[in-house]
Amino acid sequence: MGSRLLPLFLVLANVLQAQPERPLQDSRYGWHLSPHGTIRVLVIFAEIAYNDRAGDPQPDGAEHWPVGNLPAWKDDMFDPRPLGLPKAKISRYYHDISLGNYVVLGDYLSELVTIRESEYGNVRSMSVMSVAAIKEANKQGRFRTAHGMEIADFDLWKDGGKPGMIKELGSDDPHSFDHVMVILRNSSLTHGQGSTDAGSSGDLFGYPSDTQSRFGAMYGLPFEILKHEFNHLLLGGNNFHSGGGNAAQFPGYFMPLQGGWSMMGGASSSLLTACAWDRYRLGWYPPSFTYEIRARNEAGQEVNGDIDPMQGDTGVYILGDFVTSGDALRIKVPFLPDNEYPQWIWLENHQTTSRNGSPTDRFHYEAEMTCVNKAPPGIYALMQVDREERVAANVFGGSADHLRPMPASGSYDVSLRGDTVTFQCLWPGPTTPYVVKDRYANPLTGHQDLELPLFDLNGDSRILKKENIVPRIEVRNGKVLDEGVFFGHSRHAFRPGEQDVIGMATNPGTSSMMTLVGLKSAAPNNRVVHLNPISIRIQEQRADGSIALHVRSDVTSVDAPVRWCADSIVLHPVKGSRGYALLVTDGGSVALDRSLTPTRWSDPENVGPNVYFSEPTNFVVLPGAKVRVEGRGRIELRNGSRLHFMPGSILELADKARIITDGGSELVLHPGSERVDLRKGRKRAKKVSQQAPAPSAQ
Repeated sequence: MGSRLLPLFLVLANVLQAQPERPLQDSRYGWHLSPHGTIRVLVIFAEIAYNDRAGDPQPDGAEHWPVGNLPAWKDDMFDPRPLGLPKAKISRYYHDISLGNYVVLGDYLSELVTIRESEYGNVRSMSVMSVAAIKEANKQGRFRTAHGMEIADFDLWKDGGKPGMIKELGSDDPHSFDHVMVILRNSSLTHGQGSTDAGSSGDLFGYPSDTQSRFGAMYGLPFEILKHEFNHLLLGGNNFHSGGGNAAQFPGYFMPLQGGWSMMGGASSSLLTACAWDRYRLGWYPPSFTYEIRARNEAGQEVNGDIDPMQGDTGVYILGDFVTSGDALRIKVPFLPDNEYPQWIWLENHQTTSRNGSPTDRFHYEAEMTCVNKAPPGIYALMQVDREERVAANVFGGSADHLRPMPASGSYDVSLRGDTVTFQCLWPGPTTPYVVKDRYANPLTGHQDLELPLFDLNGDSRILKKENIVPRIEVRNGKVLDEGVFFGHSRHAFRPGEQDVIGMATNPGTSSMMTLVGLKSAAPNNRVVHLNPISIRIQEQRADGSIALHVRSDVTSVDAPVRWCADSIVLHPVKGSRGYALLVTDGGSVALDRSLTPTRWSDPENVGPNVYFSEPTNFVVLPGAKVRVEGRGRIELRNGSRLHFMPGSILELADKARIITDGGSELVLHPGSERVDLRKGRKRAKKVSQQAPAPSAQ
């Protein structure tokens, strides 16, 4: 659970007094740049004059950036001076995501820089691009920006700030530019590529830089890569890639590469704005907040939004629009061992651009392509894995993709249709359609819309993170959908009266998730799925844009068919619906099946027509847990699944209820467990005494 806020300097002072022998980092001080206060970026626009026209990726220029001129959008990047509400795209982006805590201004050299390949040789090197741009700018004679800035206007912070330490306000002596950004019209970076780093590529008009970056801009303002790279300087290195900004070479907490939204998102993002974890990490909250993670109660009073329902944090919580109010709810996932990665569910109320006016609270391409659904107002959910320490000796470690989206559309085992067709939505090209069927719903280990599904594409009995497809054309229950779902779809939001519950028996659910960092499955990886009785119901969308959520910790009923697949699933002895840890009602059923979605990288097993990169499901009912199957409810064990009732657990079966096993599956009643037959209003109990095999450890 979260705590009330203390001034940041006081928190650090207390920690430092407790451990004076080792310097502690604080993520709220940023990596190489401070995420608080004001910074002004100097932009250099450049083009390359190639020796051979054939080597020029855009020899004739473009309407947005003609040859020999500055780009048409030169003033759409940064506001040169502070405004109450920023107008330029990047300045507005940082204003909105930081709740006004971070002001990013900028100006550009008033003349275009031309880099001649004949003079600099390897102009495909990013380091050469930066060095050459600075050298050519120095030839302009004197420092002139479009809005009359002086060099001192770009030196608001002292150089030498260390990761996680306080960055000192004030100018350097001699000056040093806080950040120099080179943007190229026609480079090998084309569009959507670039990099950033701390340091300088040489003195610009006699002065170095603290940090620098360079980007390709062939098709317009390079917003996605620019914000992604600049945000590295605030958050950390490549191991902070998330929200659609990661790549296969960077290890992540989950097997597939994740999409979604965050400051470290990029070309594969859905929403373009930040997420609540970003704000929490950087300490972005209004001064009026009592809690860093804030919600409100039904009386409109501020309450702690960092909750643990298993410890009594239940009831109705009201979330205002995430972008403008800063409200969010974070729910601790219970039952995870101390030596494993902790997990939390984040809930954000996105009222989106049409209602809150924030230009980036929308799906990535909805403004550019009519085939992309517009982001609807609603609750958007993420799972956070690890990445909790903000004050420690090293807060910049860990793996990428620490945030996994939980779209309301759920998770499924998916397969490839096997042919290649041309998708039309978002720059047509070839793709392999993927098949989704309702009967293969897999809320515990399946693929969801906002990640890249994995397959053994080359048939070598191993899966690599790069063996994925970008989901383009979906065939769902026979219906073809070509709407760029991976980049955001209206079905991803939880909305009242539609997909409005997240719980034990829903898809997605509140259970813990399996993780796999690296090749070995040992702790701290999460290799067991823990079911829990937490339920979140989206009750009401109010006229003011706020949404009411009802959080409970006692809902364990299965009232409709569910399919659960995981190497290992554990049911804990909780008092849920009518006192049971699991209650399968008259219209409900639980199918324990083997996941067709990979849960491991290698060692596939061929069973009939299926190739499994997973173990058969091993479901363990812990001592003290009570399971009731009533009416015509049933539990079905498929494809080698095993259901273990441990000593002290109880199974109650109604007269017409059934537990069905196929040839390779097994129900195991361990000595000391109890089976109770509910027949004609009477209970007939039988305590098991025979020896039973122990459940295998997964």
